[in-house]
Amino acid sequence: MVHHVEIFPWSANFETGIESIDDQHKVLVRLLNGLVGHLAHQSDAPTINQVFTDLRQYAERHFVDEDKIWRDHLGEIDWVIEHRSGHDEYIRRLATLRLEEHDHSFDEIIEEVVSFLSRWLALHIIDSDKRLATAVLAVQAGSTVDRAKAIADEKMSGATRVVIDTVMGMYDKLAIRTIELTREITRRIQAESELKSTNAELLRLRGEAVSANQAKSDFLANMSHEIRSPLNAITGMAHLIRREGLSPLQRQRMDKLVGAGEHLVSVIDAILDLSKIEAGKVELAVEPVMLQSIVANVAAMVQSQAETKVLRIVTDNDPVAYPLMGDATRLRQALLNYAANAVKFTAKGSITFRTRVVREESSRAMLRFEVEDTGIGIPPDVLERLFSAFEQADASTSRRFGGTGLGLAITRRLAQLMGGDAGAQSDPGRGSTFWFTAWLNRGTAPSIDAAKPLEQAMETLRRKHAGARILLVDDEPVNREVGQLLLEDAGLCVDVAVDGADAIEHAERSDYALILMDMQMPDIDGLETTARLRAIDRLVAVPIVAMTANAFDEDSKRCLEAGMDDFLAKPVQPDTLYEAVMHWLDKSRLHPAA
Repeated sequence: MVHHVEIFPWSANFETGIESIDDQHKVLVRLLNGLVGHLAHQSDAPTINQVFTDLRQYAERHFVDEDKIWRDHLGEIDWVIEHRSGHDEYIRRLATLRLEEHDHSFDEIIEEVVSFLSRWLALHIIDSDKRLATAVLAVQAGSTVDRAKAIADEKMSGATRVVIDTVMGMYDKLAIRTIELTREITRRIQAESELKSTNAELLRLRGEAVSANQAKSDFLANMSHEIRSPLNAITGMAHLIRREGLSPLQRQRMDKLVGAGEHLVSVIDAILDLSKIEAGKVELAVEPVMLQSIVANVAAMVQSQAETKVLRIVTDNDPVAYPLMGDATRLRQALLNYAANAVKFTAKGSITFRTRVVREESSRAMLRFEVEDTGIGIPPDVLERLFSAFEQADASTSRRFGGTGLGLAITRRLAQLMGGDAGAQSDPGRGSTFWFTAWLNRGTAPSIDAAKPLEQAMETLRRKHAGARILLVDDEPVNREVGQLLLEDAGLCVDVAVDGADAIEHAERSDYALILMDMQMPDIDGLETTARLRAIDRLVAVPIVAMTANAFDEDSKRCLEAGMDDFLAKPVQPDTLYEAVMHWLDKSRLHPAA
């Protein structure tokens, strides 16, 4: 029986648009996945001779056919010559591996082949082949070779290039981890199948499958933790350093450092958000929606950048006579994507936020949100494709203004999840208006919009809760230091615990108004620690808030199911931390003094 492991899952993203080339690529993909299946399952082992014969035969056919297509349509241009050198690299590397077969085991040779092929094939298709295929299709459509090259360059540069490099930088490790994990699962299944062949064995295998899924989830959570945890330290420490006073030059450099960190967070969040939306894993909340607050909050987030450019921010909101219910966080995220772009692409003039009720029914209303700018504008022929992932107006946009090209795609998909859509109108040289619509439920009771400007959060927290005792639990020393300093700046009394056992000891001998809990810690993690704390009668009602670099929706659910009250994903902005702490201290009935 032949086992396949989808280490290289074929999708439309790898299609070049030339059917004969794609069909030949799929042959190599099937061969690659078959080799990985052998490594994982240790079965149906091909011979070394057969492996290299298959690879040689593929090269002899595919490289000749592909090279002929490029030369027939584009001639002997530099791209074709460079592409041919990639084929030469394939042949040289396989020849080297063949020479090493006597010095290594069969599995070691196959692992080397898999590692080389997976990376070579992915980069070769999504970079070189797609670029050349785009140029060929343009020539077939009537373009000159030079114009065809320009079209291909435009499509393959900018954010697309950054994402390719970033993803491929992680691909080798993820590929090897996938093989190792599959191997371990297979070993367990084989060992158990030798012991039992009864119904009890089937139940055991089902349990192993559940464990395997959990292992994958734990691995992803760990990767997220390792990325976000240092970002949290960078963000928090930069905030603290700026508060202590800097020279103008130091402040300028610190602003650049903070901006780079925020950009990295936005890139990570955007890619994860798009992935979750495409996988259908986004669940919309149903909560009170304060339109004025959402618009004011987003305007405040871009205020400093707008002031730097001397841009006016204007709000124009229709009054709504009834309360609204929906996902306030997703509405804010969609609006912020538009607002950030408006400030980025506007050199002078104004940014206008506008909300309108465009349709009303007995139980719901459709709202239209707009962000209008007086920026550079966008040609009509590129407007629509801007809402596709990784797209920007042209290749120079990402070089001049930055960005991943994901924000507009995320906004459209969020709007569609809420029953609406998204689009834009633009007048090149005069500005653009980006809009999205969403259905919101009509509530039954009026809500009070009590939102405060973010910059007031620390002062309000100090005034209302100075001296309240907080327990901060985190195994990472820098994050502990940053968290403690931020909370003490707001007048709170902070104890720190280095792990779950330490947290339990602190909670048993002291009273706390609030506990901030990391999730991933050695020995006793945050979930188990919370469960043990909740078993202590006097701690049942003490608010416990997760403050963790495990940022997936599943992590949030696990924290709440374990008994925590709230969830903050690292890196946590100081104002977000202050607002959450104030919210739970307001609810807490216990405020012991220092």
